[in-house]
Amino acid sequence: MNLKSRSTVLLIIILIAVGVMIGLTLLGGQVAEEFSDISFGLDGVGGSASAPQALPQADNAALETRAQGSSAPGEVAPSQRIVIKQAHITVQVPNVSEAEAILRTRAEQLGGFVVGVQTTGSDAAMASTITFRVRAEHFDEALSGIEGLAQRVISRNVSGEDVTEEFFDISARLRNLEQTRDRLAELLARADTVEDALQVTQALSDIQGEIERFQGRIKYLQENAALSTITAELRPVPAIAPIIDEDSWQPLIVARNALSSLIGFFQSLVNVGIVLLVWLPIWLPLLLLGRWLWRHYGQRA
Repeated sequence: MNLKSRSTVLLIIILIAVGVMIGLTLLGGQVAEEFSDISFGLDGVGGSASAPQALPQADNAALETRAQGSSAPGEVAPSQRIVIKQAHITVQVPNVSEAEAILRTRAEQLGGFVVGVQTTGSDAAMASTITFRVRAEHFDEALSGIEGLAQRVISRNVSGEDVTEEFFDISARLRNLEQTRDRLAELLARADTVEDALQVTQALSDIQGEIERFQGRIKYLQENAALSTITAELRPVPAIAPIIDEDSWQPLIVARNALSSLIGFFQSLVNVGIVLLVWLPIWLPLLLLGRWLWRHYGQRA
């Protein structure tokens, strides 16, 4: 091979090497750009906000539709906001065990279920605390049903946590992370070196972990907004003691005893008079003798 042929081959090799370096540089820049986007997305993860409380109806199947139908939480109608409702009510009922059984049945009828029951005491002193969940649209109906069983409502506390903004925020972040995951999957398919493939794989793993965490939070918000929690404390009606105990107070017997005592007193007086009259020959002369002695000798002294 002459000098001219060698120069031509060397020039071709140099051009190929330069082309490979340029391609690797461009790929590395794209990977770095994707990593920068991922880092920016991960730095903003975890934020949440709250809004003024409200108590509208919520439906689990419609939550996703609500989020997709509006571009910002402020545009959501008050009746469409996502609210987690809770209530705690304490009542007195004539029969605790019967009221508990009725609430169990009613929770199932309203599309809910019993979470837990705690019972103390027995018979007339029995008290029970039952916690159950019902669909949000039946929340007010369930509370009214508990009050209908009560002879007296001791306390009633209803609260609602508005999670609309948090739901929108997490949904938006989740969409961004899913888009980033798709781009990383494309980069992984085009990776030419082991080092690039490892970097993209690690980034994909981190992104997938955040996606699953956000998905779990969204599921939690949906389930708790669709099913409201109610805790009912059932207490027995306290027994009221009678003002007058009929067994302990018997006025006729008291009057009879008093009359008997009065008759006995007069009988005693009559008996004393009879005794004095019988002993009159004895004590009357002695009384007169004592008086005479007092007048004659007592005055001289």
